[in-house]
Amino acid sequence: MKQLLFSIGIITLIFMTPSCDVIDQPFKGNIQDTTSTQQQRNVLIEDFTGHRCKNCPKASKAIEALVDAYGSRIIGLAIHAGPGNFTNTNADYPTDFTTPEGKAIQNFFGTNFLPVGMVNRENWTASGNGHWSPYTNWPTLSAEAIDSTLRIALEASAIVVNDTVLEVTTEGFPQTPLLHDLSVVVLIKESNIVSPQLMDDDTRDTNYVHMNVLRDLVTDTWGASFGVSPIIPGDELSKNFTAKWNTSWIKSNAAVVVYVFNPTNYRILQVIEVPVN
Repeated sequence: MKQLLFSIGIITLIFMTPSCDVIDQPFKGNIQDTTSTQQQRNVLIEDFTGHRCKNCPKASKAIEALVDAYGSRIIGLAIHAGPGNFTNTNADYPTDFTTPEGKAIQNFFGTNFLPVGMVNRENWTASGNGHWSPYTNWPTLSAEAIDSTLRIALEASAIVVNDTVLEVTTEGFPQTPLLHDLSVVVLIKESNIVSPQLMDDDTRDTNYVHMNVLRDLVTDTWGASFGVSPIIPGDELSKNFTAKWNTSWIKSNAAVVVYVFNPTNYRILQVIEVPVN
């Protein structure tokens, strides 16, 4: 008899328990931006390089090692710009990896030797070269940047329409108050490009695989306005962009990089990389 009463009680409890699949009233309240709150500070390494620079492959390897250590929080960008004897083409080095935008960035920041790079453009001043760093310093600088406070989170998507037009959407989610304007840059990079490269033993590797090559900018070189000071958490920041897609680029090897920076000192607050669909 006790067992029967116990069974009846269990059955009663089962039928009295509310189902999770039924919601009588719509949910009302604040919807949290889970992507931005979970996002961490990322690092952009702008690697000024050239296919006739014999020490430049070492810098590329340094970025690979950092990606192995930190994953997608490290974003490399190979900017082929600098002295012509490192970047010009000839019969042995036929591929022109340079871009007008890359040259403009190189000229502005004054990087006149290779290899050299910038990590989130920290320590930039109108005079001096404190923002330059050799690849041997990138691990320390990257670790410092990764551990710093995330001030704005980013989301983006990129899709090629009819194999001719690239459409990019960007959104920003301020995490702290910002007392300066913001600019956003959108660019295209491509990896797994096989083309000759001069190596450190003065040999020419005809099957060298070039990674993270800057192909083009979707925005202007110095970006587009993304927000006007003061900017506070909860502000809605967004921009949409379109650009011509070069059919010689392989979508599966390409990515769109989006970064937001302070236009008064050019320091990068956050950067993300998204695939091209």
